Amino acid sequence: MKRRLLGIALLGAAVWATAGDASAFGKKKSSGCSTPCEISYGYGTSCNYTVSYVDQKVTAYKTEWYTQDVKVCVNEWVCVKENYPYWECVPVTTKQNVVCKEMATRDEPYKYCVNEWVCVKDTIKVAQCKPVTRPVECTVYDLKPIITKQKQIVHDWVCVPVEVLCAPVYYAPSYDSGRVGLCGKKKSYCAPCPVACDVPCGHVATHTVMQRQLVCREVEVDVTTYERIPRQVVHQVTTYETIWVDQVVEVRKCVPVEKQGVRKVCYWVDVPKVIDVTTWQKVERVGTREVRKCVPVEKIIKQNFCKQVPYETIVKVPVYTPCPAPCDTPCYSPCASPCGTATTGGVGGLHGGCCK
Repeated sequence: MKRRLLGIALLGAAVWATAGDASAFGKKKSSGCSTPCEISYGYGTSCNYTVSYVDQKVTAYKTEWYTQDVKVCVNEWVCVKENYPYWECVPVTTKQNVVCKEMATRDEPYKYCVNEWVCVKDTIKVAQCKPVTRPVECTVYDLKPIITKQKQIVHDWVCVPVEVLCAPVYYAPSYDSGRVGLCGKKKSYCAPCPVACDVPCGHVATHTVMQRQLVCREVEVDVTTYERIPRQVVHQVTTYETIWVDQVVEVRKCVPVEKQGVRKVCYWVDVPKVIDVTTWQKVERVGTREVRKCVPVEKIIKQNFCKQVPYETIVKVPVYTPCPAPCDTPCYSPCASPCGTATTGGVGGLHGGCCK
């Protein structure tokens, strides 16, 4: 920021040094042009400038930081010992005559009631069971057998002859094996040939065997059923009835009886004694304790500071140089010499003049 302000100030100084004196609002104006003729219009000048930059040594400032020892005062907590007063209760024992209560016992007569069992005769009601027989009419049932014919299915095993085919094996002559079959006939057994024939038989042999089969048949059988026939009869029935009768018996009763006894009774007795009596007495004492206090303490600390340090540097400065400009309109009279001063004249408020 400082460098920018310095550059702007130098630029303004250069413009002020190179620019000519000018008068505004139609007053006389001195022109620095080297041309023989110059016309100034209004509030400005017709001359142009060229800008060039040159090196210039200037003094600038920069910020530098440095560390310095500084003495400061800070508060710190410090443990210190201090004395404080307090009260303590101290026991003090003294001898005193007092009257104490003690427990004692004595015999005392008293009356009381007890319940005792006594045997006495009394008339009471006694329950007795008496048998009573009376005729009672009731209904009985007689069973009458009834035989009827009914059909039923019966399963029987029977032996039925069945022809079966023989296997293609040659057997030797049969002989009786002595076994009895299911139908009571003897079975014949044929022994197989030890060696099969070269040429098989041309017919198929069959034989008859007895085979058991289950056969169902329907038969009529006699079925007996019973029919109930009611009839009225009179039976002698014996029952027991409860009868209450008076009877004198010996009973035990609980009778209250008054008696007298002796018992021990406790009571309090005043007894004088000398005892130790302890009392508490307050005594002021002084103790020491550690407390924390905030104490100001001076310390030296390192602290950073900044300062502005001048230094020389080279910057680019703009320089404005006027350049010759052609006249916009010809002069009213030829100039005898180069432009020196400008006179007032012209048409339409134009300012200009010939050189003298």
